[in-house]
Amino acid sequence: MQFRHIFARHIFTGALLIIFSNIAQADGSDAASNIKACKQAISEGDASKALSYAEQALKQNKNNRDALLCKGRAHDGLGQLNEAVAALQAAEKLSATPMDHMVALTLIGNAQKNAKLYPEALDSYRQSLSITQAAKDKGFERINLNQIGDVLVESNQLDAGLESYLAGNKLSANDNERADNYARIAAVYSRLGKHDLAIENQIKAVLADERAGDQDHQANAYLEMGRIYTAAAQYDKAEKAINKTTKMSKEQGSAFWEAKSYYYLALAKAANGQSPAAKTLLADAQHICEQIGAQELNNQIKQALANLK
Repeated sequence: MQFRHIFARHIFTGALLIIFSNIAQADGSDAASNIKACKQAISEGDASKALSYAEQALKQNKNNRDALLCKGRAHDGLGQLNEAVAALQAAEKLSATPMDHMVALTLIGNAQKNAKLYPEALDSYRQSLSITQAAKDKGFERINLNQIGDVLVESNQLDAGLESYLAGNKLSANDNERADNYARIAAVYSRLGKHDLAIENQIKAVLADERAGDQDHQANAYLEMGRIYTAAAQYDKAEKAINKTTKMSKEQGSAFWEAKSYYYLALAKAANGQSPAAKTLLADAQHICEQIGAQELNNQIKQALANLK
């Protein structure tokens, strides 16, 4: 589920950027350009640079809500929870519309969740949910329900998390949203050991991604299908699903997805008692990661190799 959540977070982050991109012109063009640069730095993963731009904008107007939101996100990216929450709470107090309040509360919840302050994150997300429900905004109601589900699952409250995901899925408006929710549901069923339900829902996620998802979403869906089949000890089906990503990655020239498919296939081989084949696949995947600089995946591969020894 991890990578599906990464994609979902990217989609949601994009939605938030659109929502609070209406910069107050009264603050002057310099402030506007600094906020724009701050948001760009956030999108590029450079939290330190983003914070610098936010501070410059706030020197012109300490009550610039957009600058405070970006400052909070920058502090969150740097792991500075207290500073992040303080900036985001200041932005929340300046919010003029229900949507503005929802955005600020959601970002506060994100910071709290990243710091593993789960009760606090749940409270923030539920406040945001209450606003979206009152506003009858089904799209963001679904987002809040999924965020609440994420926190519950991360804190090992699987049944409650599943319930929140199922509620969110009822609000899905298109195949992209259905693929996202079906994958979340499938992952929880897999963790609960309810393999038939996990497989059923992940198949739905795959079909939705095949209809509407881009190549990255499709590649991820096949790998997650393979992981779920592996957990269910259905190794032939696992390999068949994973090899769809391998084939796609080679056709499209995506070294990252090729490496990742080898990693997932190795996990299936290892679970099926084929350690030598798993080691070979992991070595191939590691070699690709070193070539393209995929450090996070490389770390996962190293851990898998260590587990095989």
